[in-house]
Amino acid sequence: MAVRPGLELSEKDLRRARCFNRLLSWIPRFKTGHRWNARLVQSLVTAWHKLRPDLKRMGSRVSIITLTGSLSIRVTHPRDPPRALVIHFHGGAWVMGDARLEDRLASLIADDCAIVVAAVDFRNAADDDLARTLKDCLAAASWLATNLERFGVTHIILSGESSGAHLAVEAFFHLRSAGQQRAVIGFYSMCGAFDLEGSQSLRESSSESLLIDGPSALANLRRLRPSLPEEKRKGPVDGDFYDLPPALFIAGCLDPIADDSLEICECWRRAGGDARCILVPEAVHGFNRMPTALAAKTNNFARHWMRTLVEGAQKPDPG
Repeated sequence: MAVRPGLELSEKDLRRARCFNRLLSWIPRFKTGHRWNARLVQSLVTAWHKLRPDLKRMGSRVSIITLTGSLSIRVTHPRDPPRALVIHFHGGAWVMGDARLEDRLASLIADDCAIVVAAVDFRNAADDDLARTLKDCLAAASWLATNLERFGVTHIILSGESSGAHLAVEAFFHLRSAGQQRAVIGFYSMCGAFDLEGSQSLRESSSESLLIDGPSALANLRRLRPSLPEEKRKGPVDGDFYDLPPALFIAGCLDPIADDSLEICECWRRAGGDARCILVPEAVHGFNRMPTALAAKTNNFARHWMRTLVEGAQKPDPG
């Protein structure tokens, strides 16, 4: 267990999390390596969106920027004047999910931190074309970094959850290669996937891991990797680490890919970067979206970290 100072969890919080986990143990594990279930889930999500009015967009809290017919950005605006822009990549094992599912957490970040949240709606890789998914994400990140004045800000925080964290690191590498990394003041990952060959915790996981089937998640990586260029197939843990922004990596101790966050944090630190990794006890993959005090306190801690980053970036340089 590796909980850092600042994230204060009580025994009551942990006890309730254990109770919630017992409920999760009765739920069938999601097999991300199977494409029929990803397509089914995505079809249900699409139908749900069509049936429900997009109230946030109707209330002008959210706007849509369309870059191409298949690539768009869902922008959540803060109530107060914005101080920075979060470029966020959603999770879903690269094969499902969309930006609208990020609305609740995006609204909390926007209002609590006075930050514009730009959630990228990229094409999922249900057909195993992860290279196309990555191309979408890099294009969106480049466009946003080039058009910061449109949002009235000068600073970027890159953010990703689960598979989206992999896309966020690749976006940073891409912005750095274009000389746009100076605008990036932070990197935030929740339950990130960074080792596309499978970290030790994933390779040692079983079908009994909560929510996601570990062996199937490993099979999913093996399906997706071949579409990537050779130099990208190992994932960001094999990337070129230098000129890095401060980073916060959060994962759950019960997450089959917990080691991914430990690995990437170590890469960050070896390159001289300021990085923190927090492993949250009794936390499963995607725990930050669950109705527990564990989730609420962890999300609040992450927002506090973002606020501190932005406040530091806006202080006048004494030199």
